[in-house]
Amino acid sequence: MKFIYQLKRNKLMIILYWCARIGLGLSFIISGARKLPGIRFTSLGIDNPIGLFFEAMHSTGFYWNFIGVFQILIGFLIFFNRFVVFCSLLMMPVVINIFLISIALHMKGTPFITSAMLLGNVLMLLWHFENYKSIFMRPI
Repeated sequence: MKFIYQLKRNKLMIILYWCARIGLGLSFIISGARKLPGIRFTSLGIDNPIGLFFEAMHSTGFYWNFIGVFQILIGFLIFFNRFVVFCSLLMMPVVINIFLISIALHMKGTPFITSAMLLGNVLMLLWHFENYKSIFMRPI
């Protein structure tokens, strides 16, 4: 617990926290906004595993749009202090999936970006650990 309190007083960590919060919010909004009008994620053909995966997701239609709406909503709400705890929890499964997809499909360079997203999300969860403490700690 002391570690988290020290973390929150470090100026570099404060800057990293805000960079993670703003970066994840903007990346979710931009990525989600591309999904709403039905724009494909990549122009790779279906002969490539990456192209095939994203073509299959795009072909679902409704699901592709749902992901877009979800990303925009969470990306927008994370900028409000009232929702940052909730949004950082909701972002985690999405960011983990993005990270795992980038590794599973052997995307060049992308795992570095997605691991930074994952670390940023972990930082946000640690930053707000006080809000989750009752879930993980046993009552005295």
